[in-house]
Amino acid sequence: MKIDLHVHCRERSSCSHASEIELLNAAVRAGLDALAFTDHDRLTPAAHLEALNRQYAPFRIFGGVEVTLPEEHIVVLGIQNPALESLDWNYVPLWHYVRQQGGFMTLAHPFRFHNYIGVPIDRYPPDAIEVHSINTAGSNEKRIRDLATRLGISLLCDSDAHTTGSIGRYFNQVAIDAANDAELIASLKRDQPVLMKA
Repeated sequence: MKIDLHVHCRERSSCSHASEIELLNAAVRAGLDALAFTDHDRLTPAAHLEALNRQYAPFRIFGGVEVTLPEEHIVVLGIQNPALESLDWNYVPLWHYVRQQGGFMTLAHPFRFHNYIGVPIDRYPPDAIEVHSINTAGSNEKRIRDLATRLGISLLCDSDAHTTGSIGRYFNQVAIDAANDAELIASLKRDQPVLMKA
């Protein structure tokens, strides 16, 4: 399954210039099989996700959220609890919460805001780290890969799309055609996705 796990729509992210329908249509045109809406501190309501999945089947739409922390951004998948929309999270409590809820967390666009990782990932490693996205500098690829190897975590390749033109540039190929959050999270935790760049 070809999936982009980091996409923003203007309905829930003020920085996005594309609607969810425009982004979904672009993803279908680009040959993707699925995407995850991971808006800034806003979840896609579960009932709305169900309606979109009925409308776009067999294309799959997953929900997530990009949690804004004081020094980093964390993409969380597999949890639909509005608690994730709080602006008061810090990394360690978020890490414990995601672990307790059986979710999946990715350090988004590392080194984007400063020349270091601003959260204690050595002691509390995320499940994955983005090595490619429109907001991840190619010059940082080696140290991101070295960091992932040292921590024993997966690499992901996501668009971080805020426009339709970014869809299809970066995505992941996961081992199964996941039908729901539980299957997607299990696959991501079990197997390193194949990283795809257009």
